[in-house]
Amino acid sequence: MGNFTKGVILRLFLVACLAFAAVHSAGAQETVFRTYKDNSGFSCEFPSDWDFQQAENTDRVFSGLSGPARDATIIVQVIDRAKTSEKTAKAQLDVLKAQLLDIRDGRILKEGEAPIAGQQAPFVIASYKTTDTAGKLRTFNHIQMVVTAPRLFLLMSYSAPDGVFEEYMKVFENCSATLSIGEPTPAEPEADEEKPQAPPPPASEAEEPAGKPTPADNEDTIVWRRNSDRGFWIAVPRIWSSQIDASEPYSLDMRHPDRVEGVIVWALDLDQSTKAKDFADAWEENLADKIFFMNERLAKPAGEHPGVGLPKVPVVMRQYQGEVSGATVQSIAAYLVYKKRGYTIVGYHFLGDKKGQKHVQDAVMSFRLAAPDN
Repeated sequence: MGNFTKGVILRLFLVACLAFAAVHSAGAQETVFRTYKDNSGFSCEFPSDWDFQQAENTDRVFSGLSGPARDATIIVQVIDRAKTSEKTAKAQLDVLKAQLLDIRDGRILKEGEAPIAGQQAPFVIASYKTTDTAGKLRTFNHIQMVVTAPRLFLLMSYSAPDGVFEEYMKVFENCSATLSIGEPTPAEPEADEEKPQAPPPPASEAEEPAGKPTPADNEDTIVWRRNSDRGFWIAVPRIWSSQIDASEPYSLDMRHPDRVEGVIVWALDLDQSTKAKDFADAWEENLADKIFFMNERLAKPAGEHPGVGLPKVPVVMRQYQGEVSGATVQSIAAYLVYKKRGYTIVGYHFLGDKKGQKHVQDAVMSFRLAAPDN
């Protein structure tokens, strides 16, 4: 059981690491995710073939529809912080721990914190015995965490029988990694059924000045996205989704909703000032091989970046390629360092996709640390 808990903890922390963004991009080709948007203000992604129900006690319940997935369940319970006597995430978790221990053979295996939605969310890993959907008594594994939101606590749990738990852990990982928190709205909960869509851009991403007419959403409509969290601008097709992972390293993931085409911006706080080339070399040595579209660096030059709008900020350009589902994916990357913060901007597309190649190259070249002129 010790190896099990260590593995779960490692995977919880991997949700926030650089490798997840790359794997998520690749996995999106095999599993279609939809964004669930809740009227309490949170949103997150689930596989399109999972079921959603809102229980009588208002718990949001997500589960598989057939086979072993039917016994895998993710529940999000929404608690009004003004109406509960437990005023901290830890106090909420203590109550949940007691409930888990009351279940037959209930045991707490591990406690800790995980970086979720820009915060360190406390969690426990537990096991107990209960009946599955077929009425058979089995050992279940259970992760329970508490996420703090404006005016609310989100009590997020994942449970599944031993032997099935690992297989569907990826769904909970994706739910946690894509969790976006906002202010409650009066709208009813809804799920986007047709195709994957990212949550609405957070307040830090204002696309356009108010009052301008909204053009039609098509692949040739380009908009500037401003990220005030890390102080940059980038111009991308409006149709691309937008998703932030506020953990370290901070990342903004923008992608086409239907095909392998997108740009990821990583912002990494450094301990000391360094040259852009040294930063690029360190990235390649430690991280590039974990990203499927940066597995192999190409020898050909990538050209020059037009600049980021600030004087004396050099940009290093490089090109890479990798494979997904037997197809070659190429990428172009820009590296720069400004005030002890390193930025990596990578655009990726299928080899031979001329339109995709232009979209990602234009986006990478548009990256600015000062407000664009247009």
